Amino acid sequence: MEHIIHLLLDFKYLILFPLAIVEGPIIAVIAGLLCSRGFLNPLLVYIIIVSGDLVGDSFCYSLGRWGKSKLLQKIIKRLGLNKNKMDRIRVFFDSNPAKTISLSKIILGIGVAGIIFAGNARIPYNKFFRICLVTSAVQYIFYLGIGILFGHAYIQINHYLNYFASISILAAIAFLLFYFIKSMLNKL
Repeated sequence: MEHIIHLLLDFKYLILFPLAIVEGPIIAVIAGLLCSRGFLNPLLVYIIIVSGDLVGDSFCYSLGRWGKSKLLQKIIKRLGLNKNKMDRIRVFFDSNPAKTISLSKIILGIGVAGIIFAGNARIPYNKFFRICLVTSAVQYIFYLGIGILFGHAYIQINHYLNYFASISILAAIAFLLFYFIKSMLNKL
């Protein structure tokens, strides 16, 4: 984490954008700390971090929409998601895009999978982008605010974010395992 602070102090806004693409929440907290100390402009930081997050989300969406990776296809097959089930999921995404995409962005740890799946479900990009923009705008006000108010505790905040992400991942794995076992039992 100390390296990130030094990078931000040395390169400021130039490094902030690529860091925001890769890992937005903790970067926003650290940048909030630097804003509170007068090293960075909070308005510029906010705009750059939200923009970086949207670029990352657009990349993941594109991977789901147009990516034909064998790994993605294997995962879909392993989960027992045939064409009929994928069509039902697409209907669910189409009828609840704001909920599904926003939750994918907010729940740390499984967000990328939800965004990739939104692309795979063929949610129109304009709708996807608007939902991501609103969610990111609200989300990063919160994270920057934490950084500005409590930024000196960024290591502990990162620790709690990692716990939250781990719990989210475990819950998702448990859900997928349950779904997989249920589908296997239905085949018997």
